[in-house]
Amino acid sequence: MNSARVLCFILMTGWLSVSGSKAMGQPHNDLIGEVNVEQILDHNRIFRVYTERYEPDEEALYFLKRVEGEISLRVFFGSWCRESTKYLPGLVKTLNIVNNGEIKVTYMGVDAQKKFPDRFLKLFDIKYIPTVVVLKNGIEVGRIVEKPQQPIETELVQILKRLQEN
Repeated sequence: MNSARVLCFILMTGWLSVSGSKAMGQPHNDLIGEVNVEQILDHNRIFRVYTERYEPDEEALYFLKRVEGEISLRVFFGSWCRESTKYLPGLVKTLNIVNNGEIKVTYMGVDAQKKFPDRFLKLFDIKYIPTVVVLKNGIEVGRIVEKPQQPIETELVQILKRLQEN
């Protein structure tokens, strides 16, 4: 009888962990490595909803549409990460509206332990997710780490304005 209780407990625990994650609509596989926006949007419906609903700052849109000279953004995020789901939809929507070919974006999915993709995490010294690294001619000119203090597009504009002043 005691072994029957243990077996029942194990089965119930396993069933709850599987059904609980599906019931909450959680994706079952993390996005790891270089991905595109469509993969991110398809992976997490909440991210898609937040992206669709986001209203970017008009002044930031105006500025970003007029950026000249190639700028690279390396966006490190976690498909498992609450902050990534909260803050990156604003960046995705902003860059989609701006549609400026001078702004090149690479999205890099990171595992929950922040160990993969190892080479890029070390190269850019990524400790917190999400992190947006802003590069000009391959040199870092700024970054937005984890929780922006302002709308994410406004912080990006501030980095690019400082770059213009130098």
